[in-house]
Amino acid sequence: MDSLSNLEKEIVILVAKGYSNREIAEKLRLAKQTVRNYLSIIYEKLGVHNRVALSNLAHERGWVQKDDNDLEK
Repeated sequence: MDSLSNLEKEIVILVAKGYSNREIAEKLRLAKQTVRNYLSIIYEKLGVHNRVALSNLAHERGWVQKDDNDLEK
């Protein structure tokens, strides 16, 4: 995750917590297209092809833990 900017890291964590692009955009005050653009960059940097693979990678590497506190959406 070192190759990611702070904003990219935050997007990864939100994806892993199950947030949609629309929800991420609202939470981070970005346009939905901006979130999509960031996700494309993140996928390339981390060598994944979709949000499911990104979420799995984040959980496997311990970047985020899914627990009851994540139900803040």
